Amino acid sequence: NDKCAAGTGRFLELMAGTLGLEIDKLCEMAGHGSGITISSMCTVFAESEIIGLISSGRKREDIAFGIIDSITSKVKSLCQKHGDGSIYFLTGGLSDNRYIMETLSKKLKRPVKSHKYGRYAGAIGAALAAEKLNS
Repeated sequence: NDKCAAGTGRFLELMAGTLGLEIDKLCEMAGHGSGITISSMCTVFAESEIIGLISSGRKREDIAFGIIDSITSKVKSLCQKHGDGSIYFLTGGLSDNRYIMETLSKKLKRPVKSHKYGRYAGAIGAALAAEKLNS
C-alpha cells in the first residue's frame, strides 16, 4: 500500500528505510531516543521531514523515537475512536515486535496482547474466507 501507508507497518518500513535501518533496529534505537515529533503521517511528507532532521544533525535514536511515537499515536487514536477500551489485540507484521507492543500499551494505558501467529492473522483469515467460498 504505497498510496496511503499512514499508521501501518508499511509506513514504518519506509521510514526505517529512510534511515537505512531494518524495523527491528529502528525500534531498538527508538528505545534510546526522545524528544522528536514527526508531525506528518503522510509517508511522502514524513520522509521529507526525516531527511530534514538528518540534515540538521539530529540523532538517529531521536528520529527513530519520533517515528515510533508517530505511528503508535496514530494507532492509539484509531483504537480510542473504534474500540471499547477493554482489551487490545495486535495482529500483522508488527505484532511480534516487543517495543511496539510496549509503546502501544503505555499509550493506551491498557494491555496489548498478541499471539505467536499474530503476524499471519490476515493470511489465515483470507484462507478461511476462501475455504468458505469453495464449500
